[in-house]
Amino acid sequence: MGEDTDFDVIIIGGGFAGLACAFQLLKEGVEGERILLLDRGETIGGKNMSGGILWGRELDAFDEFLATDGNSWETSMPGIERSIAMKRIGFLSEDDAVVVEGRFNSWEGAEGTAEPSQRMAWSVLRARTDAWMAERLEEAGVMVMPGMKIDQLHIEGLDPMSYTADELTKPADESGKGAAQRWAIEDKPEILEKIRHGRIAGIVQDGEAMTSACVVIAEGSNSVLTRSYEFDNRLKAQSKHSMMLGVKEVIHLGKDVIDSRFGGFAGDENRPPSGMAMEAALGIYGPMAQKAWQEYPDTAGKMPRCGGWVYTNRDTLSVGIVVQLDSLPQGIHTYDLFAAFKSHPYIDGLTRGGDVVEYGGHLVPEFGLHRIPKRLIRDGAVVIGDAAGLVYSNGAVIQGQNYAIHSAKLAATAIASALRESGCSEHALEAYSDELASSYVMRDLRNFSKVPNFLTDDANYTWIPKMAGTVFNRVVREIGEPKVPVQKVLRQTRKDIIKAEKEVGRKGPTLGKLLSLALKGRHL
Repeated sequence: MGEDTDFDVIIIGGGFAGLACAFQLLKEGVEGERILLLDRGETIGGKNMSGGILWGRELDAFDEFLATDGNSWETSMPGIERSIAMKRIGFLSEDDAVVVEGRFNSWEGAEGTAEPSQRMAWSVLRARTDAWMAERLEEAGVMVMPGMKIDQLHIEGLDPMSYTADELTKPADESGKGAAQRWAIEDKPEILEKIRHGRIAGIVQDGEAMTSACVVIAEGSNSVLTRSYEFDNRLKAQSKHSMMLGVKEVIHLGKDVIDSRFGGFAGDENRPPSGMAMEAALGIYGPMAQKAWQEYPDTAGKMPRCGGWVYTNRDTLSVGIVVQLDSLPQGIHTYDLFAAFKSHPYIDGLTRGGDVVEYGGHLVPEFGLHRIPKRLIRDGAVVIGDAAGLVYSNGAVIQGQNYAIHSAKLAATAIASALRESGCSEHALEAYSDELASSYVMRDLRNFSKVPNFLTDDANYTWIPKMAGTVFNRVVREIGEPKVPVQKVLRQTRKDIIKAEKEVGRKGPTLGKLLSLALKGRHL
């Protein structure tokens, strides 16, 4: 580890991926003063959308930095709110809600359970966790600099003033469409060649280079640097396909209300308080979509493919939606979708009496393999976390924070080894891509690579929630009429929904459609 550069490693991004990478570098023996962590937020964590579920125990590896007074990170870190011991999966239609809840004693870390007994998920408020982790890094000697927007990398032998960051992603003046798309930087072929194949040797800030042996790109899902420096195809990276926008609020209710309303364990000196995580398919936007179709016929037939979620924190709820961006009809805005979700009777019953204390939004590269850049390494640089597209969802579980931390640990280990040996060449950094390829992260993404075929089917956001609610309602209700067997209820409900869907130009639950969904759903 030499002193011929300003730093050994520069990390761009102060989320879980970037923070974990810095901690792992320290564990691998890289001196704190040789690590620089930058983030564009005015404070570390300030631009992260609070509210989410951290799955797995990836942070156990950093207890030496995160534990205090003999306690583990899960009881030491601000922002680690409740261990999740309850999981709800729901279907919301305009009139109904069908929600299934599982409560798992093994998730409490209780002894004597048939399933593996450990706490495995926590609700987190990222603004708090990230800021606190950054403070621990500074105590270990790492230079942490928030408020730094980096849009240029330093390429060895290339004058950073010879081009602008805007030229890397701006279409050329005379450009075609699709495969014929040209970019402004293509008018400077010598510079483009160095950008494509030159060694990344640091960052550029205000026209001045800051050098490093390796740059770690951990700037999140909307990574400008990965598309600017050709880790990924520019058109694909800028596409809305397979991108989701999350919108959420943090709603204060008070700890006692949450303990009572959700039936969680209140917590004691041995166990943290427990709570609930819920995801739901939302079939509540039919009238909103049909109104938009009338005003904007060009998007007629588009239905918002939208899921909702509610997570319990210590004294607040994180409540939000995620919507597939390419499913939005013109004229419908995300705040319209979110307002409709919050006003649904089921969600209103969970949030009633609360005060909104925070609002935010965040892009999510939800569809795993489909969003991974074509390159995760090149001479002098690696890509990790959301910037690498490492997010998994099957509709019932959304995971990404644990994948971000795991990829960061693998990258840091490879970087530290390269620093001790011959330097951070692409060949030396292949250890990261090799280890990632064989990790549980990539096995998950490969094994469930066909899940998006199911999640992008409009049926999940139209007639499936309606059918679930209607069938359950008709089976269990008592309105002074003779009871009807479930088989007949299903048959009649299916006929009713097929007719209603046909009126708006869509296929309902025909036998062919049901078979198609079953074939897609088997990959879940």
